[in-house]
Amino acid sequence: MRAVPLSVYAHWPAPNYENPTTRGDALLVINVVFILLVTLSLAIRLYSRMVVKHQSGIDDIMIVLAYVFTIGMTAVVLLANRHYGWNRHMWDVEVGMIEHANIIAYVAKVMFTLASSFTRLSLIFLYYRLVKDTQIRWYMVTLHINLAFNIGILISFVLIATFMCM
Repeated sequence: MRAVPLSVYAHWPAPNYENPTTRGDALLVINVVFILLVTLSLAIRLYSRMVVKHQSGIDDIMIVLAYVFTIGMTAVVLLANRHYGWNRHMWDVEVGMIEHANIIAYVAKVMFTLASSFTRLSLIFLYYRLVKDTQIRWYMVTLHINLAFNIGILISFVLIATFMCM
């Protein structure tokens, strides 16, 4: 988190630590609704691939990993929203909460990077599965390039998030 310039800090209202204005439970409701939809979609996908078609692939493993990191990111964001001041104005966040809020932000950033990367990898492996019997060379080369690019994004973004503060 960047330091707030003194000119901006001087215009903040007085902090209200006892009864701050918050955004309520909107984030919790939205996250629960969408996690339920994602869980239902994943369950239908895995059921159709494993029970109906009796085959699964690496794309299914990647999407399950993306789901695990999505659940982790959602839990971390809801924890930060409830306990570390993510649902209030900056001037209403107690100084003792800022360090923990920044740690939570770091974990959420890594979880988001992993969830989005595994989602992209799942799509790439799905494309591999769809075109494996065709002989479209340029398409396979494009998939290889995209796979390497996305693995590079995964590794570099996690390393950037980890070593950014040093």
